[in-house]
Amino acid sequence: MSDLIASPTTWPRLRIAVYYSCMFGMVGIYQPFFPVWLADRGLTAAEIGLLLAAGSLIRATANPLVARYADTRTERKQLVVWLCFGGIVTACLMLPAYGFWPVLLLTLLHMTVQAPVNPLGENLILLNLRARGLDYGRLRAWGSAAFIVTSMGFGAFLEGRSSDWMMYLFIVSLGLIWLSAQSLPSITVAPFEKSRPPMRSLLASRLFLLFLACAAMNMASHAVLTGFGTLHWQAAGHSKGMIGFLWAVGVVSEIALFAWAKPLLQRIGIPGMLMLGAGCAFVRWVGTGTSAELWLLVPMQILHGFTFGATHLGGMTFIQRHIEPGMSASAQALYSSLGMGAAMGLTMAISGWLYSHLSGHAFWVMAGLSAGSFAAALYIRQIWRDDIAVG
Repeated sequence: MSDLIASPTTWPRLRIAVYYSCMFGMVGIYQPFFPVWLADRGLTAAEIGLLLAAGSLIRATANPLVARYADTRTERKQLVVWLCFGGIVTACLMLPAYGFWPVLLLTLLHMTVQAPVNPLGENLILLNLRARGLDYGRLRAWGSAAFIVTSMGFGAFLEGRSSDWMMYLFIVSLGLIWLSAQSLPSITVAPFEKSRPPMRSLLASRLFLLFLACAAMNMASHAVLTGFGTLHWQAAGHSKGMIGFLWAVGVVSEIALFAWAKPLLQRIGIPGMLMLGAGCAFVRWVGTGTSAELWLLVPMQILHGFTFGATHLGGMTFIQRHIEPGMSASAQALYSSLGMGAAMGLTMAISGWLYSHLSGHAFWVMAGLSAGSFAAALYIRQIWRDDIAVG
């Protein structure tokens, strides 16, 4: 722990929990209802898929560049704060946009500034958890709880109202993230001193590349749900309030996993968590593509606790325990960029076409990605050692 010096902050758990609540409260507004706003701004299903794909690819570009800079700094908190402020300004510019090209260009501008906030904020938190011996899962669960409140509450609030309210509340939520980021505990990190840059050292590790491939495929398998879940359920006759409930059901199971995952993680290990996430995702996408009836949708949404939660917890634990702190921002950015950026972007780019031609059966294509993730997780388990370190 000599390469980490945590500030003598009071109530670090509370500060981190508040930040996660603000961050994922915003996601609870953005993720389910941003496609609805895009549709009301004149975009077709294919254009929505392309825009979301372009946003994901921006993550794959911006996040590593910003993270490479962050790994040269001993203090990272102020960088997170300034990026949060830039996200507020660029989101305000999106308000009057209408039509594909204006909305696309302004969304990409916003994503360039806002996208690095999540991996850098999580990196700052993970370093604090490592230095202070705190449990990631139980603190991250506060973010999932906030997602439930905002997705359900806004789903009910949006009934009979303009989708412009999504953007108004989205901007307010970005302001709350900016405020909460200023209260995050600071930490000093020893700079990376090896001859190779952190990014190159990480990409030279076979285990890290396998981990990225495994996580990226399973995260990318959520593309159809992210881009068209709300629209698909609307077409099936479900109300906006019910759709908010369906999103919330998934996150309830995610909270349960994060809150009680410590003994499960100790029992099956990081490779086991990755296998659990991929296996449950395969079942989820097959079931979601079979029917949009509530009797099947509800249990499939419950699986979200594993399809996302187990994969993400396995990934965060791997970075927290097995990546050198001086290259952890780069590791976090690569995880975010490839899992939620490049892989998601490429999948999202075809998701509009898939949904236009296959409707709900597009989820079955996503099941193939989860099968690939499961195979990668199996191989990771074969070569895994608990004392392995990257960097």
